[in-house]
Amino acid sequence: MSEKTWERNTTGLATYTQQRKEQKYRQAEEAITTLLREHKAVNFTSVAKAAQVTKAYLYSQPLLRDRIEALRQRELEEKVCERMPRPCGKTDAGKDMIILAKDRRIKKLEAENHQLKKELQVALGKAYDRL
Repeated sequence: MSEKTWERNTTGLATYTQQRKEQKYRQAEEAITTLLREHKAVNFTSVAKAAQVTKAYLYSQPLLRDRIEALRQRELEEKVCERMPRPCGKTDAGKDMIILAKDRRIKKLEAENHQLKKELQVALGKAYDRL
C-alpha cells in the first residue's frame, strides 16, 4: 500500500506571524514617539506598558533596544546638565558629557555599519545566486 503524504500549507501561518511581528514593532515605535511627544520618561517599562508588549520583547529587538537605551541615556545627560552650573561645556564634567555623547554616537554608527555589512553580504549572496 502506498501512503499519500500531504505537504502542509503553512504560508498563511507564516504570513500571520510576520504581520504580528510588524504590528508589535509598530506599536513599540508609536509608544516611543508618544512618550517623547508628551515629554515622559522613555525606558523599557514605560514603553512596554504604552505599547502593550513585554519588556523581554523590547530587549530582544536590537533596534528598539538601542533606541530606548540611547533615549534613556540622553534624558540622563539632560538631567545631569540641568543640575550642573553653567557653562555646561567648559568644566570637566561638561567634557565628560561630551565624551559620553561621542562614545554613544560611535557605538551607534558601529552598530549601523555592522548591520549594513550584513545586508550587503545578503545582497551579494542573492546576486551571486542569480548568476
